[in-house]
Amino acid sequence: MPGMVKLLVYIREDCWSCAESHRIVAEIAPEFPQLAVELVDFDVPDRPQNIFAVPTYVLNGRIISLGNPYRDELRKEIATALENHQM
Repeated sequence: MPGMVKLLVYIREDCWSCAESHRIVAEIAPEFPQLAVELVDFDVPDRPQNIFAVPTYVLNGRIISLGNPYRDELRKEIATALENHQM
């Protein structure tokens, strides 16, 4: 199996809705132990150019949400990615 399924969540310290991103990640991550989750500072110098707002959720290199997603939708996206990764 090459690599892992990875969820990156781009946030900023001064972003009011990013506090909710922290809560979402804290709730969802334990449900998917085979998922690598990382909160990434939006202001990193090597940030991809297609990341232009916070929060932005990127699953395996694909933007799946600009802004915080509904938890159920995020769970479905992650489950699908994990299922496809097993194939």
